[in-house]
Amino acid sequence: MTCQEILDEFAEKLLVKFRFSEEMAQAAVEEVRGFSRLVKISGTLKVVSSDPDDDMVIECAVAGNATHIVTGDRHLLLMANYQKIMILKATEFIKFLSSF
Repeated sequence: MTCQEILDEFAEKLLVKFRFSEEMAQAAVEEVRGFSRLVKISGTLKVVSSDPDDDMVIECAVAGNATHIVTGDRHLLLMANYQKIMILKATEFIKFLSSF
């Protein structure tokens, strides 16, 4: 899974899990892409033994100097953090942001 594949998976989840229309899902992906920076990764980071595909998410966050990963993925959520990157559900992230 590459960083682009993460965006593709995001679109798929919007379509399947949240029943977005194709147009709405693509608009959401473009919005995320607009404030994101795609990074290149080596694919060598191995930290999520229960789901190795999730290693790419962590590696993208590390390469992009992210402070947070917002996800519904249970394997990532069980980690809670990696290095100084907090791993949160969307609702938790919104609460975090509202505390400022």
